Formats: sequence, structure tokens, C-alpha cells
Amino acid sequence: FRVILLQLAPATMAPVLEKVDAATLFVSEPDPMWFGNPPNERGHPKWTNGNWLKSRFHFSFAEYRDPDRSNFGVLRVMNDDLVQPARGFGTHPHQDMEIITYIVEGQLTHQDSTGTKETLGDGSVQFMTAGTGVRHSEHNLSADPLRFIQMWVQPRTRSLPPNYGSFTGPGRPYAPGWTHLVSDVLSPTATPVKVNQDCNLHVADASASVELPLGAGRQGYL
Repeated sequence: FRVILLQLAPATMAPVLEKVDAATLFVSEPDPMWFGNPPNERGHPKWTNGNWLKSRFHFSFAEYRDPDRSNFGVLRVMNDDLVQPARGFGTHPHQDMEIITYIVEGQLTHQDSTGTKETLGDGSVQFMTAGTGVRHSEHNLSADPLRFIQMWVQPRTRSLPPNYGSFTGPGRPYAPGWTHLVSDVLSPTATPVKVNQDCNLHVADASASVELPLGAGRQGYL
């Protein structure tokens, strides 16, 4: 299985390191009509869940409200989404947020108001600077389920120009150890994806023990 670690510059007095048990997460399974989908398909051989979407929220989001789980430093949203075949999120707006999506398994098709449209697979990362405003959709157009982790990070500057970018993953396990996929646009560190915040995303295939020291004054969310 894969492990995701976000290293962040602390914006609050949150703990230095937080590891979250999946069993404690809020589970959301919204009505398919809310996002422009047809009714759920009963008995579909490729569906792995009865509802089109099963989303696990790490922080307060949509219908989930918990004052003790509103953010972790600049990390505002982390959702673990399982989307069934031929389903997805219809066009919707975002503003003033850095949105990072890591694809665990399957094929994610993104389309937005900047004119971008692409499909990404296992191990890929996409980012979107919502800035002054952008509209986009996300769909699983394949015949198999899709799982992705979506993270919303508060930018250091508001009203940025909208921007989109991506990294096509290897479609297989990464090399041993941590792979550094996302870093700050102001950092000289070379990574496939750059965002407008002091935020670093590392991914590892945890078939063996892996270590990644946190730098001084850093937070880690595992």
C-alpha cells in the first residue's frame, strides 16, 4: 500500500505530527443526483460500493462539521474518494485554494474553464490554483472504480491567476523510499508539481520500513 505524507510550515499551534486512523474518518455517500449522476446501478459487476461515491473526510467538509477537525495548519481539506465507473462530479466552482489530487488507483478525467482536459492514472498528481475563480469537473469515465486523495491547501496569496498542471505517474510502485512530488513555487527543490504554499507532498510504497525526518519548524500529516 502507499503512504502519503504532507510536510507543512505551521500556521497554528497544531501538533508537529499527526497520523489519522481511517476508522475515525467521517464517511459521506451523497445522492448521485447532487452531482449530475444517474441513479446508482444495482448488481453492476464492476461496482465495489453500493453508492456512486464513498468519501472519507479528514476535516469538516460538506455535511460534516467538527470544530476539532477543521484544518491542520494550512491543510484545509483531505478527502479519500472512491468513485464508481461512469460517474463523477459535474462542473462546479472553486476560488482561492491550491487543490492537489493524488490518484491511488484508476483513471481520473479532469476538465476546467481554463481549457484543460486530460485523463490521469495510477500514481499521478494534478494541481489547480483556483485563485480568482475556476470551474471544473472530475469524472471516472473508465469501466473500473477510481480512488483518489484530494487535498485543499490555503495559498499564501489570494486572487492568484487560475492555473492547472499535472504529473503522470509511473503506473507501478515507486522506487524504494519516498518520492517527492509536490513543493513550494518559491523553493529551489525540483519536484514535478509546484504550488503556492510552503507544502511538500511525499509518497512511498510501504512494503518496507520508510523514514522521512521532519525539518525544524515543520508539521507532518500522515
